[in-house]
Amino acid sequence: MSAIQDEIVRALESSAERLRLPGLPATLADVLQTLAGKVYEPCVVAVVGRVKAGKSTFINALLGAREDLATVGTTETNATINYFRYGNPPDPERPVRCHWRGGGYEDVSADFLHQLQGNDETTLRRAEGVAYLEYRLPLDYLRHVTLVDTPGTDAVVDEHQGRTAEYMRLYGQLRERHNQETQKIGETSDAIIYLVGAVAMATNRGFLEEFSQATAGKSRALNAIGVMAKIDLDPEIIARREALSAKIATQLEDSLNRVVPVSAGLQRALQGLLADAGAGLQRLMDALRRIPADTLEEMLDSSEFFRDDEDFEDCPLSTTERRDLMDSLDWTIFTTIARIAADPALDRAAVAAELEHIAGFAPLKAVLESHFLKRSEFLRSYRILNDARRLLGNIRYRHLPELRRREREESARRERFLAFICGAPGDQTVARELAEWLEKTAVHYAAPVAEAVDAVDRALGGAYHTLQAYNADFEALQTLEQHAERFQGEEVEELRCLLGLYGLRTADRLPTDHAQDEDHVARRQQHWLEVSQRDHSPAKRDIAERAVARLGTILDALAR
Repeated sequence: MSAIQDEIVRALESSAERLRLPGLPATLADVLQTLAGKVYEPCVVAVVGRVKAGKSTFINALLGAREDLATVGTTETNATINYFRYGNPPDPERPVRCHWRGGGYEDVSADFLHQLQGNDETTLRRAEGVAYLEYRLPLDYLRHVTLVDTPGTDAVVDEHQGRTAEYMRLYGQLRERHNQETQKIGETSDAIIYLVGAVAMATNRGFLEEFSQATAGKSRALNAIGVMAKIDLDPEIIARREALSAKIATQLEDSLNRVVPVSAGLQRALQGLLADAGAGLQRLMDALRRIPADTLEEMLDSSEFFRDDEDFEDCPLSTTERRDLMDSLDWTIFTTIARIAADPALDRAAVAAELEHIAGFAPLKAVLESHFLKRSEFLRSYRILNDARRLLGNIRYRHLPELRRREREESARRERFLAFICGAPGDQTVARELAEWLEKTAVHYAAPVAEAVDAVDRALGGAYHTLQAYNADFEALQTLEQHAERFQGEEVEELRCLLGLYGLRTADRLPTDHAQDEDHVARRQQHWLEVSQRDHSPAKRDIAERAVARLGTILDALAR
């Protein structure tokens, strides 16, 4: 992908120089130059959704850190914008960099982060001054992507008694800013992870408006996936998680590539239980299996039964022991873990495997790997090219018409001056000289700008076409994985290679012994052309058509 990145940088830099023309604001060329400098930066993936959708818990589970990185609060006002980038903090004692709204930054400690928690006027004042928090983490996951934890949209102000007018002003001001900044991040990010609720109906206008608001209307199937992040809220949702996520994916198929059901809370709990070689999970299993099965099931019907001093004569665990088992886990997460951990037929590895299966982070990470990590350079380049093309459209449809209007006005003005000069008494030699001078000083901005815009459009269009072809390859790969059984084994491997699974260079797409063999490429193109024309499966025909197109591009490259 670096070759196309290099091409995009050259196109943006040359375009910036072409657009430094009289009549155009210099800032337009400066924007293109700035975009060129951002091509090689990591792909920005924004996690968006409503307030309290579980975004911070989800990010903590995704990053897999032992301690909470994104702050998980109990109120709506404690959210901040958090950036997670690759690297090490300069000061381990002050691991987070706080960027202030007024400019500048300060490396802060964990105590400072705790001071951003709460729902009082002092906390609101402190949070109002924070632009965003930046975490540097030495995680391989962040080498290619920067995660952004957004505050979320649509908070509801708690108007109970005792709230002062100043509190309400600060609360509303902070929440409005978070709404706007969440939408801005959704608009300017390269990719989006949208946290959806477990129940979302296509006929629910509010849900669809909420989705459009949170993603700033920029979500597309090529750069967005959905995550149903709180399946642990109800046992029925856990049981129906695949069907529910598939239904939501169908409702939003134009805006999301897919929807993955996960339990971020369960994943975080499991990470803690599996620490220290799984000692916590083993302790929980041993304790729960001391309780008779029927008694345990009765106790798990209610947190009060389990935690309080209920009289269970055949329960060998004291109330204190039972409370210690729960620790700080949410009740629904604890009951999910407890029912599986108590099964005497499962050893520790089997219990962990079943809980990991329900948590759903293994398939989620596989989706993120294929959609975002392996495509991070594509997503970054695609978004930057779209920004550049929007700027070009702004020039074409706003600045150019304005330049032409001004030229028409100047032309009419010159004609009036010339008519006056020609009709005025006096030395005709001077009159002719003055008329010639007026003609020579006429400024024509529109034609050079139009010519430059067309040239820039061609330069950017070539790179954009290449990226679209890469995305078409990716979509064909996705279809191939869903319909691999329709192909022979060697065909599947050939297509995976050809469509870029193992690399995007021509040499990565062909067998090593045929990397420069035009005859081989032509024969394979003919084979897939016949499949595209004759096979009865629409999916197989679509994949074959993409193979024909990619082989044609390779043939052109080999011929050159």
